[in-house]
Amino acid sequence: MFTLEQQASEAGTRLVLSGSLTIYEVRDARDALLGAFGGQPSGHWQLDLSALDELDTAGAQLLLAAQRQLRLSDATLEVCNPSASALELLQLLHLQGLFSSQGPAASGDRHAQ
Repeated sequence: MFTLEQQASEAGTRLVLSGSLTIYEVRDARDALLGAFGGQPSGHWQLDLSALDELDTAGAQLLLAAQRQLRLSDATLEVCNPSASALELLQLLHLQGLFSSQGPAASGDRHAQ
């Protein structure tokens, strides 16, 4: 089951994704993200993946689509604190550039690109 928690701060808006982000949840996750972004998103957004149990390629595609959507609105997106399973898939897909190096989950063993 996918859940999204929104936290506002001075630095921007943080969205904490938890549960599974797979082909089975991606539709609900897309709707939740669009709702959080609103009609015309602006500013800096962070997607915190530390509580994700599972991420598959459909979920990774959603992260890329969210990044593209925000870029079109002159907003920025940073994916941070990927869980071990999320980090593994992002590395496999060579998408490490999608996230920052914040947090202990992202500071583990990294493979050179």
